[in-house]
Amino acid sequence: MTADSFNGIEDKKLRIGVLGGSFDPVHMGHQALGKAAIAEAELDRLIVMPAGVQPFKQGLNVTEACHREAMAKLAFGDDERVLVSRYEIENKENVSYTVKTLLFLQNQYIDAKIFFICGTDSFLSMETWYRGAEILENFSLIVSARPGYKEEQFSDTVKYYAEKYKTETIKLTAKMPDISSTNVRKKISQGQSIEGMVPKAVERYIKANGLYK
Repeated sequence: MTADSFNGIEDKKLRIGVLGGSFDPVHMGHQALGKAAIAEAELDRLIVMPAGVQPFKQGLNVTEACHREAMAKLAFGDDERVLVSRYEIENKENVSYTVKTLLFLQNQYIDAKIFFICGTDSFLSMETWYRGAEILENFSLIVSARPGYKEEQFSDTVKYYAEKYKTETIKLTAKMPDISSTNVRKKISQGQSIEGMVPKAVERYIKANGLYK
């Protein structure tokens, strides 16, 4: 992926959001999160990053990358502002670390402002991640608040990151669908309907390829 991947734009100061995950499968929650991030953080571009092997999912069965990439493209392909990246999939290292992905993208888009999109749990624990301080020092965050989180804890963490690392944090206000890839896979394996949980094109792809049975 090169800096001219987005319609030849290289010099303009872009606001780029990075949405990573296994996307196994991609679902309506992922799609809603991407759209909300673009709208509320005024992103020029969104990079959807299917993971290679995530540190916390080592040893688990993960669907082949070609399928996860294809489903991500089906979910986001109707928006020209979105790019589905193969960087982590093609990465030769055994584990995909967020900090390395973000630094790679910053090197590709030198003049851009890079935002990492995450959920509340990841946000609250980010300082403990592999080179987490480096993420907080060098990148901005877009956070989707999960139901049941404590507003005071969130606000305190925003303040703490800002004071210690100068981190900019944008909290999304859009309500996200309560959907998990785990639950989607479970329903498919049990022969139950997943209508409304994944985009229609993704549902057709899953059926056509016999995934998660």
